[in-house]
Amino acid sequence: MPRKPQEPARKRGAAKPAAPQYQAVIFLGASAVSMMVAERRGTETRVVDVLSQPVNLAGDVFNGGTVTRETMDRCVQVAQGYTALLEEYRQAGEVLVRLLASNILLDVVNRDTLVNRLQISCGLALEVMDDGEMTRLLYQSMQDVLEHHAELQKQRVLVLHVGPGNTRLLLFDKGRINYYASYRMGAHRTGIAIAREDSGSENECSRIRENIRGNMEQIVYDIEPALQDPPDALVIFGPDFHRLHSPLVSGSTVTEESLSRLADEIAETPAVQRMERYREDFAGVPALLPTAVICLSIIRAFQPARILCPGDEAAQLAFLANLMPAQQADVALEDEVVHFAVLLANRYHVDRAHSQHIRRLCMALFDQLKELHGLTRHDRLLLKVACILHEVGSYISPRNHHHHSQYIILNSEIFGLSRRDVEIIGLLARYHRHGAPSPRDHGYSELDIDNRLRVQKMAAILRVAEAMERAHSHRITRFTTALNGRRLEIRIPDVHDLALENSSLRFRAAMFTDIFGYDIILIPGE
Repeated sequence: MPRKPQEPARKRGAAKPAAPQYQAVIFLGASAVSMMVAERRGTETRVVDVLSQPVNLAGDVFNGGTVTRETMDRCVQVAQGYTALLEEYRQAGEVLVRLLASNILLDVVNRDTLVNRLQISCGLALEVMDDGEMTRLLYQSMQDVLEHHAELQKQRVLVLHVGPGNTRLLLFDKGRINYYASYRMGAHRTGIAIAREDSGSENECSRIRENIRGNMEQIVYDIEPALQDPPDALVIFGPDFHRLHSPLVSGSTVTEESLSRLADEIAETPAVQRMERYREDFAGVPALLPTAVICLSIIRAFQPARILCPGDEAAQLAFLANLMPAQQADVALEDEVVHFAVLLANRYHVDRAHSQHIRRLCMALFDQLKELHGLTRHDRLLLKVACILHEVGSYISPRNHHHHSQYIILNSEIFGLSRRDVEIIGLLARYHRHGAPSPRDHGYSELDIDNRLRVQKMAAILRVAEAMERAHSHRITRFTTALNGRRLEIRIPDVHDLALENSSLRFRAAMFTDIFGYDIILIPGE
């Protein structure tokens, strides 16, 4: 039970110390519901409480695709206990709470029921993590590793995250991301898939390898163009691997031999005894051996010069800390998102000069008109990525390339962005030319009104930039904007003949006028 902070002695007339602010995150994971509470005073933050209770969420999700009533009741019971504890903290100061769930819930049939149960019982809105959130956490974890191992910033480093449902791979080359992909080869997913057979049989490792063989072949094929030689290091993340870390080694270095011995040891241990031997609860046991085998398969496939993994307790604390409410935007992560989008555009031979110029024009329009459009910093990032990728469809055919661009984007993974983000970028690519958004359009029709309006605003700005670069000559390099009555005037100081661009604007700026209520005119320099 948290203790009320004692008021320190102070001189008469001295200002009373500000009350502390508490931040808390309650996380519904694959095999446990955890909570971290941190106290913030001024610029200093310290962790004051970490709790965890086992819940077999993964068992339900990967067995039947629904959360059973028993598991749902257990989640609610644990969450209610945590929120009751937070009431104690509220007696000392303000408490900001975030309720978050693993992305394994994304495809659960009765997810809304669980969301409603938690909302009614705890008064908290449940957020379900998506791939964008997971890659953000993975990127932040890797930055901590690079800070402690500076030599890795000059090397090629393969990053492996074995999650409950998916396995993620990133390739850092001299500190920049050159490859990212996610595969349906998670520890719990794999463990449950082979659970029908006796877990203590001598062929359990072989069955796991056979189960993941197709994914492993795809991984090797996908990453081969970016990684033709063994990486300098492999960094392994994932809560299930962290649990294996303590019996594996005493330090932070892992070898293929030690991991192979551990996999054989787990396979030879009956399931009931695994709980006691590895200090694991009932919900986490099915993931232990698949985690070891998946990591071992990656090691054997790519033969890294060395293998690193963070400490188990520190990694779990860092994971929860990064989920805390009111986290600031990571500028470095945004740069990596843009960098990865450029790599994707290069794969489809996009006109780099045109793409870069459209991006510069779009960003200048976005920044100068921010009071008009009211969009967010994250919207700016999505628009920037759309500028980079809006013509990738020309790789298939210049005709109707906006439709082809949407298709390519929707079937690509963009590091650091959620599925909804990718869908919005695909829509921006589709609507950068020709028809305006329609409620009948696939993808657009599924959006709520707020997201539809975001798409319309960003697509309108992108169309104006396209009109300004109608000649593909890059001659408009700077401009200023001003509202004059019902007209938006864009003054171009370095260009004297804008007939072509103004002619293009008469068609492309119709969406802008419809949304914002302003006609647009380009005014040449004198």
